[in-house]
Amino acid sequence: MKTFSDLRTLGLAALAAAAMPASAMAQLQTYYHAGAWDAFSGRNEQGGAVCGVGNTNPSNNRRVTIRFDIGGSMTAISASKPDWSIPDGTRVTVVTQIGLNTPATQQATGQGHSITWTLDPDAIRAFDQQFRNASLMTLTFPDGNEPPWSVSLSGSSAISQTMARCITDLTRQVQTTQPAGATAGTAPTNPDATQPFGASATGAPPLPDATSPADQPAGTPPSEAAPPATPAH
Repeated sequence: MKTFSDLRTLGLAALAAAAMPASAMAQLQTYYHAGAWDAFSGRNEQGGAVCGVGNTNPSNNRRVTIRFDIGGSMTAISASKPDWSIPDGTRVTVVTQIGLNTPATQQATGQGHSITWTLDPDAIRAFDQQFRNASLMTLTFPDGNEPPWSVSLSGSSAISQTMARCITDLTRQVQTTQPAGATAGTAPTNPDATQPFGASATGAPPLPDATSPADQPAGTPPSEAAPPATPAH
């Protein structure tokens, strides 16, 4: 059974994004829930197909998102919080620990309310194995005063399988419809809000990470999944 770690063989074709009409780029929609996680799909700003999963904390709307753009090779992981105010291009250190596994330190790129970092196929394979077998993931932001996040991994195995099916299905669609072969702000204005970065990071050059997805159209739920859920807002 495939999981979203099986991305090495899925970056097979590029989309002809320039031919995609603007009307096709509507709203990103959630089509499945498993435990604390939701699955979504749609199209990115250039019209390319996207699969992803996310976890939203209802108490403060902070969110962790794992996203894969069809035709690419890197998986983007984002953390966002409504009261963050991060200058564009700020380097933000994030430490991820899944269960009792060894913590992994990543350099993310900050922008507005979110930070994003990427994992290559080898790294996402190791991440996914831990993700599916643990019950809790912790994100720590050593550069700023944002407290550590505890993220439930309830439903992580099912949501990983769902994302893998989405990637497989949309990759197949791309291959059959497109020819083969065919990327310094101001300081925070709310002094009381916690932030994941330090003042010294402001104005640092951006990293080559993928950005978080904009609102896109709905994808097709997996055949064995529950009926489609309410679209994400």
